[in-house]
Amino acid sequence: MIGLIQKVLLDMVQQVGGDEALAEVKRRTGLAPDFQYRLDTDYDNEEVNELLKNACLVLGVDQDEAFRIYARFFLAETFTRFPTFFQVSADAREFLARQPAIHNMLASGLRDTAKRDAVNDKFAVEEGPEGKLLVFYRSPNRYCGLYIALAEEFGKHYGQQVQIDVLQCRKRGDTECAFQLQFSAKDDSH
Repeated sequence: MIGLIQKVLLDMVQQVGGDEALAEVKRRTGLAPDFQYRLDTDYDNEEVNELLKNACLVLGVDQDEAFRIYARFFLAETFTRFPTFFQVSADAREFLARQPAIHNMLASGLRDTAKRDAVNDKFAVEEGPEGKLLVFYRSPNRYCGLYIALAEEFGKHYGQQVQIDVLQCRKRGDTECAFQLQFSAKDDSH
């Protein structure tokens, strides 16, 4: 998993739990106190899972709650770091329809072709009926809850509600997760 996810997770731990919480998560995960994740590096999935598990334990939240908190931090980080991604999208639907391209662009800096291809294969988006989007997610980490939290948070950013219907889920034994997203009208006062 590209280091942006982990960087934001550690930033979240520090801002929610303080410096002691950050130090404890790093210690439990086996990271040096001064370790920083790089945005141009793909890290081992098991390390990411361990980092998330330890963040949840230290902050005293379950994974779904961690994903909801994380989504707010991720939106703030990406809005600051990559403002053009948001400027070129008129609403949440446009942004989420571009998400595979954005995700793949972030992976383009990876030197290892196999790792880059694995990142590129995680997401696909298709047009659905009546303006809906069909999203296919194939991560070995099975972080479908993270995708849902992020989609809802991006909707809030654009002043929209995003209704997410889970059509398939790897946690239920399906080969991939599939979501159908439906978007409310944009609240322009937002």
